[in-house]
Amino acid sequence: MRCTLFMLFCLVGMTFANEGYAQKTMVNIALEDKTVDEVLTELEQGTEFVFFYNNKQIDVKRRVSVRANNKTIFKVLNDVFKGTNIGYKVLDRNIILYDKAVGADGVQMALQAATVKGSVVDATGEPVIGASILVQGTTNGVITDIDGNFILTNVGSDATLIISYVGYKTQNIKVAGRNSFKIVLVEDAEILDEVVVVGYGVQKKESLTGAIAAIGADEIATTKTENLISNIQGKMPGLLIRQKTGEPGTFDNMVSIRGYGDPLVVIDGITREGTEELAQLNSEDIESISILKDASAAIYGMNAANGVIIVTTKKGVAEKTRVSYSALFGMKNATGMEETVDAYTYRMLANERARNDQAAPEYTDDILELYRTGAKGYTDNNWIDMFMNKLAFQQSHTVSVRGGTDKVKYYVSFGYNGDNGLLKSGIQYYHRYNLRSNLTAELTKGLKLNVNLSGRWDETQRPREDFMWTFKTLMVNDRGIGTHTINNPNHLSAIGPENKNPFALVDPDIDGYRKNRGLTYSADVELNWQVPFVKGLALSLLGSFDGNNRNNSSLNRSYPLYDYYTDAPAGTGGSTDAYSNTMRIYQKIYGRLQANYMRSFNQHNLNVTAVAELSSTRRDELSGSRQYSELFTNDILNQASPGTATNSGYRSFGRLAAYLMRANYDYAGKYLLEVVGRYDGSYRYAPSKRWTFFPSVSAGWRLSEESFIKDNLPFITNLKIRGSFGQSGYDAGDPFQYVSAYNSASNGYVFDGASQIMGMVAPGVVTDRLSWVTSSISNVGLDFDLWNGKLSGTIEWFNRKNEGILADRAQSAPDTFGASFPKENLNSNRNRGFEIELGHRGQIGKDFSYSVSANFTYARERSLHVEHAEYTSSMDRWLNGKENRNSNVMWLYKYDGQYTSLEQYETAPLIGGNLGNSKMLPGSYRLLDLNGDGRINSSDRVPEFWATGANPPIQYGLTLAASYKNFDLNMLFQGASGYSIGYANDDVWGYGGKTNKSYLIAKYVDRWHPANITDDPYNPATQWVAGYYPALRHNFSNTSDNGSRWNYGISVWLPQATYLRLKSMEIGYNLPKSFMKRIGLNSARIFVNGSNLLTFCNKALKDADPEREERDWGANLAYPLMRTYNFGLNINF
Repeated sequence: MRCTLFMLFCLVGMTFANEGYAQKTMVNIALEDKTVDEVLTELEQGTEFVFFYNNKQIDVKRRVSVRANNKTIFKVLNDVFKGTNIGYKVLDRNIILYDKAVGADGVQMALQAATVKGSVVDATGEPVIGASILVQGTTNGVITDIDGNFILTNVGSDATLIISYVGYKTQNIKVAGRNSFKIVLVEDAEILDEVVVVGYGVQKKESLTGAIAAIGADEIATTKTENLISNIQGKMPGLLIRQKTGEPGTFDNMVSIRGYGDPLVVIDGITREGTEELAQLNSEDIESISILKDASAAIYGMNAANGVIIVTTKKGVAEKTRVSYSALFGMKNATGMEETVDAYTYRMLANERARNDQAAPEYTDDILELYRTGAKGYTDNNWIDMFMNKLAFQQSHTVSVRGGTDKVKYYVSFGYNGDNGLLKSGIQYYHRYNLRSNLTAELTKGLKLNVNLSGRWDETQRPREDFMWTFKTLMVNDRGIGTHTINNPNHLSAIGPENKNPFALVDPDIDGYRKNRGLTYSADVELNWQVPFVKGLALSLLGSFDGNNRNNSSLNRSYPLYDYYTDAPAGTGGSTDAYSNTMRIYQKIYGRLQANYMRSFNQHNLNVTAVAELSSTRRDELSGSRQYSELFTNDILNQASPGTATNSGYRSFGRLAAYLMRANYDYAGKYLLEVVGRYDGSYRYAPSKRWTFFPSVSAGWRLSEESFIKDNLPFITNLKIRGSFGQSGYDAGDPFQYVSAYNSASNGYVFDGASQIMGMVAPGVVTDRLSWVTSSISNVGLDFDLWNGKLSGTIEWFNRKNEGILADRAQSAPDTFGASFPKENLNSNRNRGFEIELGHRGQIGKDFSYSVSANFTYARERSLHVEHAEYTSSMDRWLNGKENRNSNVMWLYKYDGQYTSLEQYETAPLIGGNLGNSKMLPGSYRLLDLNGDGRINSSDRVPEFWATGANPPIQYGLTLAASYKNFDLNMLFQGASGYSIGYANDDVWGYGGKTNKSYLIAKYVDRWHPANITDDPYNPATQWVAGYYPALRHNFSNTSDNGSRWNYGISVWLPQATYLRLKSMEIGYNLPKSFMKRIGLNSARIFVNGSNLLTFCNKALKDADPEREERDWGANLAYPLMRTYNFGLNINF
């Protein structure tokens, strides 16, 4: 080292340094006629010694010769400085040269403020840019440069260095006499493999005895949507998700763990308001997500019977303040959008349908010709193209600040999400702002304060009509009727089938709008105390407040409609001019006292947790509305007519309390045991039923720690078998059913012909027997890691029995009973299934790494006891009984192809109705007469497939990841099977009665029909053209007396759904370090990704997205799911 001023460098613990390294190190050197400077440089390069001196005192230009063969540094220095007045002091690897006339006094004092240097790299040896190096207990810190190097001055002799970087494990290193370091950081993914967040704490993954799955921030971030639940779909075994809609601002996902039902959601240790709250978290704030699937959920007791989703948000770290920015810009288009036929084709096929029904044609030849030629007023209107964009746009931005010291750590973020939807009019939008602040401070030694604050503001606007109706109108409206009448461009047309004009529906100035605004906020404050006089004991006290204020408003407007052809008045569209507003307020106060005791005695490890908690909730709602006069139509309530005012409201309270204890024990890391007991109380029930006890026990055996595995099968890194049994439950049912009290009536009494007085209603039967629904869960699992994690996997089997499911005795009681029945704990069911998860990761060369993981879940529900009326016959029991049967079963007719001629009907089984088979046509499905009575009726139906509207019982996912130098690739395939997609009668011919039919889905053009459209379809000599679907009929897929029952109740209309889709794919690129250095950034990554990119399924599902919600009118008439294409970047300053 060279300097013009006297500078001394040292490391932590220098006061304890000695000459140990110098005594052990042998030097070999041979130099002739070299300067002292050159000799010192050669010694530094050939050893770990570093020289310190003042060049004003040491003549480094003096020329010397030195030869040493396997000699100590002392003998070499004696030769170099022989005959001079230079002395030296050796402190381990640091050697101080000084003038003896000046002396070495003060050297130790100077060493108290020294300098260290070093480099930080990752596991592959690549430099880590921007890593934080901080002296513990101070604000003295630096970050690594473009080459991963650092120099830190003023390091105290008793210092400890804290090295940290986002995504890597923080390291504490004592200097211990060194002044040079090479630090290798461990990726955070490895930490997640070691530690998993569980109920009221964390556990090492190797010590888990329950069925728990977890993913980290990197895995969550590989899919980017405004809906966090979509981000984690397909990534964890046992977490079953079905995305029901792509409507902006709608978060109504089907989410269940192993098909149990809605899970409990815990965010930062506190139960929150369900999966809708989870869906709206900012994905950039998430550190990890765990799911508890078996008895491990029992520690949460009440309402944890369906499993638990635990979310942990990011916290501060002891590092130099780091500012990060992430942005995403995306385009979206609809999936599963079915086409309808044009106006002319529809009218041609409508006449064909009429001929098949032996009815008069619906359209004359003159009308058909006008539509064929596109005469004025007789053109085709593709409503979807006219009012919906091909592409919608979304964007999201997040700015975060993270850092701190060992005393205070902080994480602060602000995020925005925006989505404008598909409608061209601009009436539809969704905006969301997320704010989070997590602070940890050490108040005194052993006493820490955690303060977590979060807030969310969201606003959604949509058409006044429920969007299902708006979207359906665009699908089903007659394409031959324009938005305005032929003779007056200012008059809105009355368009069939229900006089809903899409031009008005999507214009807020004509039809109105709905607007929902919400403010959600939470504040959590926790004190943690490591009790100094009881080793291993920690106490914590936590208090939290959650709130949600929502304002839902609706502006209704009415407008005149006119006949499209004649311009005559045709009624009124929209709704009565009025404005309504509903205010909802939710508040929750939660308190928790927790004690943790952790000790190890030889090879015995004990961890005990005890908790007492209390929560109190309050809900308020106030609604008001007024109608408008002709002069005003706006969203200001007090400008409307007071005489039309209406109002309503309610208030409810709830309180829950619990005491719990968990004890974890393991011996030598081999034999694992966990016991949990929880005592829950709910305000809902009578005093005798208010409290209940939920126990659980689990155990594991790590065979890989046994000598017979270690010594004989060294490729087995980890092998563990485990099992668990536990109980949990939920407090279902309306509160206070044990109280005999009157209720206020919705309508009152009118006295004196004027004033209405609110009335009271006597209660039904009062009962104190209502109590908790109890779930008993068994689980057996096998975990393995082979070849140090190159191959890993988990296999699970589970069984859950629910007892005490609510039902009433209305069906089983006689009709003469004169009162309403209360809910009781009567029914029971069972969920059973298995899970498999496999993973592989590897490295090829220095630059290429990859990983593959797959998961599969099967979960099926079975009803055990179902309260029911007495069966009238064995057939009644067969068709309507649900006991000891799988849930969600469809009763369908079996069929064997299609009839190809009228003659075949002469020997076909009869289908009910007075007309028998006389109105059947070629193309109808050949239903099987299973009981052989010559008729097709309900007795011939059999259970098949799974019902519509359910979360699929079979779900699977496949994740592929790879990185090469600065590039990375992530792909997620997700799929499901074992359920049905419902295509109702409306999907074929519109909805309503026969005269209201208005559209035809284009796929049904592939139908059986006469070769010559003028031929009589009931003439045996008529030649037919075969198609995929039957001949067009009224009530195409439904029952009627005209023979179409041949087409009813078969899998053509309820196709079994099995699909595999490329759920997401992301390609990223980390910008080169040299470029980052030039523009002054620590790191930057750009990426492109997409979701719902490809779907592989059978023909019956190609016309509608297999995840999409059926709603009441079929899977293709709800708001479509979205296929997204995004560009994004992540920047660290």
